[in-house]
Amino acid sequence: MKSSASKVLVIGLDGATFDLIDPWVKEGRLPTLAKCMNRGVSSVLLSSPLSNSAQAWSTFATGKNPGKHGIFDFFERVPGGYDIRFVNASFRRARDIWEIISDAGKRVVVMNVPMSYPPKEVNGIILSGLDAPGITDGFAYPPNIMEEIKGKIGSYILEPGIWGYIRQGKHSTALEQLLEAIKIRTETAKYLMSAYPWEFFMVVFTESDKVQHHFWKYMNRPGPFENAILEVYQHLDRSLRELIELTDERTQVYIVSDHGAGPSTNKTFYINRWLNSEGFLKFNKPSMQARLTRSVISRADSLVKTKLSRRAKEVLSGAFPRLRGKVESAVSLWGVDWASTKAYSRENHPAIFINLRGREPQGIVAPGDEYHEVREQIAQGLKSVVCPETGEKIIDGVRFREDAFWGEEINKAPDIIFEWISHKYIHRPSEPYSGDGFLKVLSDRQMDISESLHRPSGVHRDEGILLAFGSGIVMDKRISRARLMDMAPTVLHALGISVSKEMDGKVLVDLFQEGFLGGRQVVYSEEEGKACITKSAEIYDTDEEMVIRDRLRGLGYID
Repeated sequence: MKSSASKVLVIGLDGATFDLIDPWVKEGRLPTLAKCMNRGVSSVLLSSPLSNSAQAWSTFATGKNPGKHGIFDFFERVPGGYDIRFVNASFRRARDIWEIISDAGKRVVVMNVPMSYPPKEVNGIILSGLDAPGITDGFAYPPNIMEEIKGKIGSYILEPGIWGYIRQGKHSTALEQLLEAIKIRTETAKYLMSAYPWEFFMVVFTESDKVQHHFWKYMNRPGPFENAILEVYQHLDRSLRELIELTDERTQVYIVSDHGAGPSTNKTFYINRWLNSEGFLKFNKPSMQARLTRSVISRADSLVKTKLSRRAKEVLSGAFPRLRGKVESAVSLWGVDWASTKAYSRENHPAIFINLRGREPQGIVAPGDEYHEVREQIAQGLKSVVCPETGEKIIDGVRFREDAFWGEEINKAPDIIFEWISHKYIHRPSEPYSGDGFLKVLSDRQMDISESLHRPSGVHRDEGILLAFGSGIVMDKRISRARLMDMAPTVLHALGISVSKEMDGKVLVDLFQEGFLGGRQVVYSEEEGKACITKSAEIYDTDEEMVIRDRLRGLGYID
């Protein structure tokens, strides 16, 4: 038997979860996924900490933890400030597997992987993912490939933009757009698989994630959308069959998700309000004018988000280029008295930053003993928070950043991250001048508002999926929990390419038949090859930033 696969096909189903797949497979609703599970290996695939797609797909692509590759979210703090800037693949401080595979003389095709913009110049083709501001001249490599695709397929959809339809109550249109995006992406992948030679092909379908975000709440409600998520999964199941049918007997197929998913909850924990109640964060004393200003800005921001089309927002941005930044700043960290604040949260993740002297512009916590003491106090406080209804603790797994991440980019990480026990609570943005406490059970009306502005009804979970089958892979086997960071070294090893010692992931040797490996041990290399990680990051311009911002709002990554 050969000691390496001739080809590897990776199909990403963003946010896919066995919590849905397993029962639907048993019911016979997903026949392709059922065959894949029987033909090879399946495993829960543990995501990266915080399980957001920018961080997770970067971990998949590099085999490294975020402390090394440097992508913790779709945005990062502007150095020396509290403001944020959106990031893309050019901010990543590690090489992608498609770049490594290309340097090894093999041909690659990469489609729609989040955090793949701007595309690298590889031995093959790259169509960027959702971090691309649009299908512009810099969207694909080689640059002329999009003209060819449009000529053969007719169109290409980067992002279906369903959040706008959801906000306007056009759920049927949103679902139609998701299904159309799956169809076009599948046809594009089939064309590229057939028209161009390749040894590594990867395509990611993000529609599974999007439908879960916006339609999860309808799953247990009889009505027109109770099967919306199932319908998307079934379309993806058919796409899997069509793509797999184009492979040969020497191809290994990996079906992966960057994280899992599950329902949100109306039980809410306001992180900054809690920090305020514990004396770690202080809000400025609100004057009547400040309250009125906050109310007007919030209402205006809400109307812009929910009522205006993307084109109208682009016109508004062009007319008032500085206004948007002021609104975003006012809404996200409104009213914080930085001179009296030791810790704060962006509240888009269960994560807390220390207002550290020398790092934050108005930091008051001294590095060293005071920093560690404040973190420990916050950690102990979080662990003691209990649900007022049950008296049970709601937070578990409080970790300091060095316990979750390691590497030269760890300075970008939150100082504290934590997890909810049994997903019974979730974080939402604080309203600093509200008379409510830091724990609140939202009414149905309040949930509808929150889901349209802040947190969709489906949220991320840590447990993604891995299915592997094909040449040299064992049959019908479940293995223990694999990690997302293990995928890059596993794919490289399958293709007979050495694995960098700098990678944190390990080759999943349990996937392979003994004869496939031929007794060959994993080959490690000291270096990753030519270093392309010293290039300067590509910063979005004002118009591009607005497109990215609007897109990420629809996924609940920013408020």
